[in-house]
Order: sequence, then C-alpha cells, then structure tokens
Amino acid sequence: MPYFSRYWLNWISQSNEIHNMNFVRCLIVTSLVLLPVSAATGDESAEEESFYPPGPLEEVVVSEFRRTNNLDVGSSITVIDRETIELAALQHFEELLRLVPNMNFSGDGSRARYFQLRGIGELEQYEGAPNPSIGFIIDDIDLSGVGGISSVFDLQSIEVLRGPQATRFGASALAGMVYVQSVDPANEKSVTAEALAGNDGIFAAGVGAGGSLNDSLDGHFSLHHYQADGFYDNLWLGSDDSNGRDEWTGRGKLLWELGEAWEAKLSFLYADFDNGYDAWSPENGRKTFSDNPGRDGQETVGGALRLTGPVNHSVELVSITGYAQSDVLFSFDGEWGNEDYWRPYGYDYVYSDRRDRDSLTQEFRLLSSPQGRIFGDHTDWVLGVYAQRLDESNDILSKGLYDDSADATWSSCTPCNDHSRLQSSYRARNYSVFGRLDSELTNRTQLNAGLRFERWKADYADDFTDYIYGNPDQPLINRFDPAENLWGGDLSLDYQLSDRARLYGLVSRGYKAGGFNPSLARALVPGTGLGVEAIAYDPESLTNFEAGLKGLWLNDTLSFELAVFYMDRQDMQLRSSAQFTDNPNDFVFITSNAQGHSHGLETSFSWQASDYWQLHGALGLLKSKIDEFELEREADIPGELIGREFAHAPPYTLNLGTTFATPRGWVARLDFNAVGSFYFDYSFDQKSGSFQTVNLKVGKQWGRWSVLGWVRNLFDETYYTRGFSFGLEPPLFERTLYTRLGDPRQFGMTVNYRY
Repeated sequence: MPYFSRYWLNWISQSNEIHNMNFVRCLIVTSLVLLPVSAATGDESAEEESFYPPGPLEEVVVSEFRRTNNLDVGSSITVIDRETIELAALQHFEELLRLVPNMNFSGDGSRARYFQLRGIGELEQYEGAPNPSIGFIIDDIDLSGVGGISSVFDLQSIEVLRGPQATRFGASALAGMVYVQSVDPANEKSVTAEALAGNDGIFAAGVGAGGSLNDSLDGHFSLHHYQADGFYDNLWLGSDDSNGRDEWTGRGKLLWELGEAWEAKLSFLYADFDNGYDAWSPENGRKTFSDNPGRDGQETVGGALRLTGPVNHSVELVSITGYAQSDVLFSFDGEWGNEDYWRPYGYDYVYSDRRDRDSLTQEFRLLSSPQGRIFGDHTDWVLGVYAQRLDESNDILSKGLYDDSADATWSSCTPCNDHSRLQSSYRARNYSVFGRLDSELTNRTQLNAGLRFERWKADYADDFTDYIYGNPDQPLINRFDPAENLWGGDLSLDYQLSDRARLYGLVSRGYKAGGFNPSLARALVPGTGLGVEAIAYDPESLTNFEAGLKGLWLNDTLSFELAVFYMDRQDMQLRSSAQFTDNPNDFVFITSNAQGHSHGLETSFSWQASDYWQLHGALGLLKSKIDEFELEREADIPGELIGREFAHAPPYTLNLGTTFATPRGWVARLDFNAVGSFYFDYSFDQKSGSFQTVNLKVGKQWGRWSVLGWVRNLFDETYYTRGFSFGLEPPLFERTLYTRLGDPRQFGMTVNYRY
C-alpha cells in the first residue's frame, strides 16, 4: 500500500474510535433499510414527473465572478442543489452541514450561527468587535456573523467555498464563504406549498409562488413558519417549550428585463426568529431547572439590488448593492437553576445581550466579454471596487446575587450582589479594489491570478459600569480607532486532463482585521503579566496551499472531487476565556495572536448508478496544530495549548448515502454521518467524543402532491455541539464540564404541493 494511503487510513483509525460498535451498527442498519426501498423500484410502468429528480452531477456556481459549474472552479467547493436541500433538511442550514467535508458549527445558541471550516471560525461572540472568519451571504445580502436565520424553504442552492476567498469576498472570508441563493423568478407560473408535522411539537407551513408580472417583469415570493418545542423540559416551570423555536421567514425577488441585455434583480428578506434558549443544565441532560429561561431572537430586514449588462461589446458591468439591519437578543439564566434547586444558598443570575447591526455594501465590477479578452484573445479579466459600512452596538447586562450565609462559619457572601453593564459601539469602513486574470496558456492549461487590496478603518468604544463595586458615575471606558491596510489573493494553475476532468494547483492568501478585548481592561492588575497592549490584537493572515482533481467519469455518471491542502495561520486570532469571579456570568475574554497550521483532505462523489438510484458521499480529514501561544492558561488547567489541535476541528467528517427517485413517484434519501471527537474550546481541553447519526426520508408522489415520512437521528444518538468548563455549583464552585446536546431523534411527515 502506498505511504500516502497508509498515512490517511492510520489517521482515521487513531481518531476517536471510529470503528466502535455504534459506527458498525449504523452502517449495517443503514444498508438493511435500503433493501426494501430498492426492491420497490421493480415495476416502473406508470411514470410521473418527479419533484425530486436525481440532482445533476454538474452544478452551476453563482458565487464566482462569472457563472460557471463546480467542476470548473479551481478550489474546494460543495454545491447543494434544490433537490438535495428538500430531501436532506427540514428547516435550517445546520441540518445540511454534515454534507460538507471539514465543516462544523458551535451550538452556542438556539440555531447554528457560528461556523467552522477546516477548523477555523468563531465559537461565540459575547463581546467585542464583530469579526467573522467565514462569510455568510443570502441573495447578495451580507449576513456574516448573523447567519443563524438561514431557513431552507424555497432555496435554490447553497455553495460552501473552503479556504481563503480574499479576491472575491475580502476580509469576511478568511476560512471560506457560505453563499445561499433562493429561488429566482421565472416567466412560467409556479406554486409550491409545504406543511410538515412531527414529534416535539414540530409544525411548519410555507408557500412560494412566482411567474410573469408583465412583459418585462417576473417575480417570486415565499413565506414560511416553523415551530417546535425544542427538546428540553423545564421541571421548575413545568414547561416543555422553554427552549422552543418560533421562526418566520419571508423572501421575494423581482427580475426586470430592461432591454439591450440589461437586467435588474431586486431581492428582499425578512426573518423573525423568536426562539427560547434553555439548553443548559447543571445535570447535563434534557431536564432543565432555570427560573429565568433565556431568549435567542433575531429580526432581520434586508435587501439587495443586482444590476447587470454590457457597457459595450467588450465590457460588462455588475453592480451589487446590499443592505441588512438585524436586531439580536441573546439571554440566558446565569446559574441555570432556581431558589429550590440551589437551597440553602441564595443564588440567582441573569444575562442579556441586545445587539443591533446595520450593514451596507456596494460592489462595482467590470468583466470582459468574449470580445473583450486581452493578451491575444487568451485572457478574461475582472476589475472591481467594493465598499462596506458596518455599524454594530451591544448592550450587555449581567445581574444577580449569591448568599452563602447558610454556611455560617464559612460564609463570605451575606449576600454578594452583582450588577454590571457593558455598552459598546463599533463602526467599520472597508474600501477595496480587486482584479483577476484567467489566461489560457495552452489548449489544456490555464493560469489564474487574483489580487485584492483593502483599507479597513474602525471606531470602537465601550463603557463598562459596575453598579455594585465600582462608581456608576465613572464607568471604565475604552476607545480605539485602528486602521489597517490588508491584502490577499490567489494564484492557480489548471490542467485539463480531458473535456470532463481537470487537475489544479492553488496558492491563496486570506486576511482578517484585528480587534479588541474590552473586558480585559478591568483585569489588568499587578501580577497578571499583561499590559494595556494586550487589549488590542493584530490582523490575521492565512496562506493556503492546495491541489485537487475534479471530473466526470463512467460516461458522465460519476462525479468525483479530491483536494489536499496545507494552511499556515500567521498571527492566528485565538480566543480564550477565564472566570473572573464565582459569578457564573463574570468572564474575561481574551483574543491574542498565535501561530498555527493545519493540513488535510476533502473528497466527495456522486454516482448515478441507475436511472433512479444515486449514491453520494463526502469525506473530510483534518490535522491541526497550535505552534506558538504566549499567554498562560488558568492555574487549574493542566498542560498548554502549544501542540494542541484547534477548537471545533474534528479530525474527520463523513457522509455516505443514497437517493432514490423512481418514475412511479417513489422517493427516498438516506444519509449516514460521522464526526470525530473535537476540542470544545481553547480555554480547556475536554473533547466532544465522536458520534454518528442516520437520517432517512421516504415518500410517494401523486401528480402535483407528495407525502414524505422522515426520521432524523434515527438511532437517537447522544452527541454534543458545545461545551464549557467553569465553576457553577456552590459552595465550592469546582470546575466542571457542561455540555450542550445535539438534537435527538425527530420523526414526522411532510406534505408538498407543486404546480
């Protein structure tokens, strides 16, 4: 066996017991479930036009400068089409993450809002400047850092680009980009309606409609509502929906044909996610005891205008204007209990963060038409400018008390009150210029080069007021106004093996602006070894070396992609936290610059085994390492971060599955997912444990109607999406690991109508 193969197989076998009995059980039962579905495809005499045809092996990519297909993109990318979205998900983008190699998320909220690609990405944002490593765009509306409202009803496609995307997207895409597109307007009349119901109080309904409004104007509109109890029971309140989900999404698009090949597309979005947040328990289970359950709500209004057309026979113009305004409320019960639960101690805390965010973006780009190619008609070119105005404010309130007078001799708080407020404002202005050249060197070889320069300026201010132990009239004030010149780009060489297959090699550089540690100022006391210079941290850059193979084989029935990569993180922004007092809300968050690297592999395939049977799979392998880190950890945390893996960076992610769509209207999709054990955080060293889940959807179509039965997490696997280690329980407040559970088994039925 070649060394390379032995290396990767050994890596898998050593990564968190991937060969345990649960893994084998899931694979065996998954295979057995497929047998009756396969047998049902024997007689296909009566044919229907399927709602769920097997997806095409080549997918259109719209996130690039020019529309292309995924096999022509010289980097690692996953494109999830409409049929896959409808069969593999119920409501939210987080349900599709396991289809993407080397992608993970942090369960720090009611919905996935913080994503990781190749081990890079934020885990939370409790304070400080918004500074995402992974961009999130819906219909040209930039929602980076607030992508938790990504419901999937009436979506056309989702593209996940892995690795730095600086030339195309700038500072928001250090580790990658998620680009979501809803259904576009079309001239033909269309109606889609859906209703689903399931266990745990799951109910959803949605409708989408579109068609021609006049000779030059087409439109498409949709409205969707989802609700569920949220899988937790609050024993103190006697409630089964304190962690519930109540989510509204409205979308719309208008497409004008302006004449002379010009068109304008107006997109708008309204989302109101008013969800509970009661997912943490001192006993680490689905029984909670909080007397003040939290909320995780987000209301977003956004719109975008895309204008495209020829300037002349050689040059085309694309103008994209985007705006989004989001109000976010994130709150929770600080000590996760109630007066009876913590008796004889008086112990009660609350935490809330009200976040307002406004983003306005404008991009102009010029593209060469086929007649505008340069350098002997061998080179396509792009030249553009971009500007963003981002304003965000946070109002964080922490309040509570602790009374240990019941301990008499040992009491120290009789009581101790806490009441603090951190108000911050952040204004950032980004201005950039970018360009790209795609040059044909020979009939089979193409050289591509992109470059982006960006000027980033920010004004940050915060006021911290301690109403108990400080002077309310003299808050602790931070003011920063940094400015940075940033740059990134890419250089790639593509070699066409045949009309349907290619090799590529890529070097790309991404970047991310610096930021601030507002809570650190009050912790700068003698003996900490930190000075005021630690309040600010430097920009991060990421250099990615990648090689890949893409193509169609077996008479275009097999699509296969493979990428290997090595990434070097310079001044990586590593965020850790330390508990400042016994107050469960009182943490100091510190982002400091470190050094690290990672390498890995990503591969995916889709095989059309017959007219109605398609097999698919995706594998991500990742090894990461922190090379340098100067800060000391908390005294009771053994070991050091140097040499450790990144947080939320599983060593493997795996998806295997199959889709059936028969001419008689039968349809089924089954997915087996596996994720390796990953570190929960940089502040401590506990890990999640590996886990496997199986999802199944089976149904039948009759004319314009279809009925689907579904089960998610078929074997009710227990797994964890987030963990914290800190002192919560009085009177000793010993450090303990507390975990957030992933969703348990869900089952139900969906009815669809399509015209």
